Amino acid sequence: MKKTVSINIKGINFMIEEDAYELLQDYLKRLEITLKHEDGSQEIIEDVELRIAEICSAKLVDSKTVIDYSDIQEIIATLGNPEDYIEQEEKEHDSNGSKSEDYTKSERRLFRDVENSTIAGVCSGIANFFNIDVVIIRAIFVVFFLFAGFGFPLYIILWVIVPQTKSSIDRLRMKGKPITVETVREEVEIAAEKIKEGSKKFARRVRKDDSYQRSIKRGARLLSAILGTVLIGIGIAFLVLLIVFGIAEMQVFPVQGSEGFLSLPELGNLVLLDNGDYNLFWWGAILLNASMVLFFVLLGSILIFRLSNIWGKVSLFVLFLIGLIGFLMCITVSMRTGRDFFISGELDRPVGSLNGNTLTILSEIESLKIDGDYTIKSNGKFHMMNVGKDDITFHGINIYYSESSDSLFHIKQNFKAQSHSYEVAIQKCKNIEHHATMQNDTLTISSAYSFPKNDKIRAQTVQVYIEIPKDGKVVIDGEIISFSESQKRHKNSDHFEHGKISYNGKYYHWD
Repeated sequence: MKKTVSINIKGINFMIEEDAYELLQDYLKRLEITLKHEDGSQEIIEDVELRIAEICSAKLVDSKTVIDYSDIQEIIATLGNPEDYIEQEEKEHDSNGSKSEDYTKSERRLFRDVENSTIAGVCSGIANFFNIDVVIIRAIFVVFFLFAGFGFPLYIILWVIVPQTKSSIDRLRMKGKPITVETVREEVEIAAEKIKEGSKKFARRVRKDDSYQRSIKRGARLLSAILGTVLIGIGIAFLVLLIVFGIAEMQVFPVQGSEGFLSLPELGNLVLLDNGDYNLFWWGAILLNASMVLFFVLLGSILIFRLSNIWGKVSLFVLFLIGLIGFLMCITVSMRTGRDFFISGELDRPVGSLNGNTLTILSEIESLKIDGDYTIKSNGKFHMMNVGKDDITFHGINIYYSESSDSLFHIKQNFKAQSHSYEVAIQKCKNIEHHATMQNDTLTISSAYSFPKNDKIRAQTVQVYIEIPKDGKVVIDGEIISFSESQKRHKNSDHFEHGKISYNGKYYHWD
């Protein structure tokens, strides 16, 4: 029966026999005494302790829960006695002049070599793993990137999944070297030497050019001035937008109104719910834009003239809050307006039926004449939308053709609109005005439809549906549409062809 103690090595708890614990303590004390004058001695000791914890963990299984004396002896034999690796001691070499290897190599693992990296150390890590020149690996990735197309995503994937070296033990595993006191010390010394060399190079550069720091400061001031100028330019641009679209209310939007094109406020008034929303959005937009103008101009001036007083910072913060308030006002109105597009309403209204073989379609604009010599091809309206005193007019009517269920032509109008409730959407559909009349075998269709200005723009549309009997045909603007010729191309559709009467009365047909 042996006495056991509980120890903690690098955050891992172990049960170890008392004589094994004393042997391990003696080893670590000798290691500390041997390395006390070495650079990086503390890092070496910590890495050795980490390696001891790893070996001890590997030795414990379900049937073995205590580290014994022989386990510690094996660990010491693997790591080597500290006295054998004093820096001044002669190293034994084999007959080829290389250092003799008394210990088995560690299991080689893939790590990212961040200490010798260009980007993330992926290529350096792979080069160490396969013991080849890193230039070859980088060249392979470049070829994959340029010609195969997967070099970049492969590099990113490896960057994410491959761990980086965090200790000298990781670096030894990456190179497949044995993990001993000597090799750990060598890795620590190599890392320390790289740091010293980098510091020396930087110091030489600073001593060689006394104006190095001044150059950095001048560059920073130049960059600050350029950035400040750009910010002031952005502020001026917002000021121009504020004057043009907000204060001056210039009529720049190509939507025809009673007095020419529309301004931004006039266009907004056609979409926003009421005057309360209009005023809230208007003042919110003014606050947001004005605060942005002053914010960018002030921030740019601070960067250019290197102003650092407290009032400048306070002013920037106040302008930011004002802009945030304006933004929230605009967002509130936008959400209320967007709610008015959630529900769709739809109505059908029959125009008439025709018992015959041919239906002729005319647009209202084609039926107008001047002095009997000229056919009117334009009604003087803008082709997209016109805004009158009391109503809004849109141009362009889609016509859809389908098979009739009997021997008659059937014509109907379809009206659609949106709102926050179904009842209101249906009422908006009823408020749409569109002329479509039957006289004998002729259907006259207006190329435009209108609705009251108070209904606002809520996706109002008008479409005409025509059902064609099997032996019937439709004649419109030189086009002949018949079901028998077209049904094979649209077997899975509720209509087999469609077209559109444009703002000028001209018909465009799509199969």
